[in-house]
Amino acid sequence: MKKWRLLRQQLEAEGFTLIEVLASVIIVAIAMTALAPALTLVAYRRAMTERVEVANQLAQAEVDRIRTLVDLELAANPVAFQNPAQLARLPRIGANPLANTPPPADMDNPGPNYSIRLAEVQVPGRNPEVYVIQTFRDRGRECIDRRNNTVISGVPCSFMMGVRVYHRFSFNPNTRQALPGLRAETVSANQNLANADVWLFPMASSIVEVNLAANLGDVCRAVLADVQARGGTPTNNCNAFPLPSPSPTSL
Repeated sequence: MKKWRLLRQQLEAEGFTLIEVLASVIIVAIAMTALAPALTLVAYRRAMTERVEVANQLAQAEVDRIRTLVDLELAANPVAFQNPAQLARLPRIGANPLANTPPPADMDNPGPNYSIRLAEVQVPGRNPEVYVIQTFRDRGRECIDRRNNTVISGVPCSFMMGVRVYHRFSFNPNTRQALPGLRAETVSANQNLANADVWLFPMASSIVEVNLAANLGDVCRAVLADVQARGGTPTNNCNAFPLPSPSPTSL
């Protein structure tokens, strides 16, 4: 018995007893259990904030893509966009006003007044996520044939464009149809990102103006063609801005 007492005293002097260790483990476990919901919520909010940032980048990239198409291809040969296949590369004409354009009905097919494109984004630390990009535009101002000062009917060289970016979770995973009650207003910082109905809103949206990059001669001739289209008297006010010489025909 004396040896046992000496052994216990020696163990107590050297460190914690087994009971003390077990008590510490239990206290830490209780604390972690209490903190788990808060830590989970912080991680969820961080992921949602990243999704909003990605959606805003996708919205800007989509606007830039259409602007590049207008400036490089449509500007070079606007008559080519009288071909329906070429014109379909621009967003479909939306509602009037544009803000009344409805959200997409599903994530795969364009509607009568909007276009749809999917984008898969790889975020570090997570699986790839799919975003649904909805675009639409107004009828805009029609292009002008620079050499003949005539309107190219049905082909817009400047227009207002709307873009909305939804997350894949805004659509049924099986049918790929939009969730009931899908909205058009952008999710805001004032909304609780932890609520389930956050998926009923686009992560990003905007309405911007897309204009053909034009010089003063183009602007003058566009105004002149508009005057003529309205039945006005043609003038020679644009003669100060000569048209470029036609390129030589290749043999």
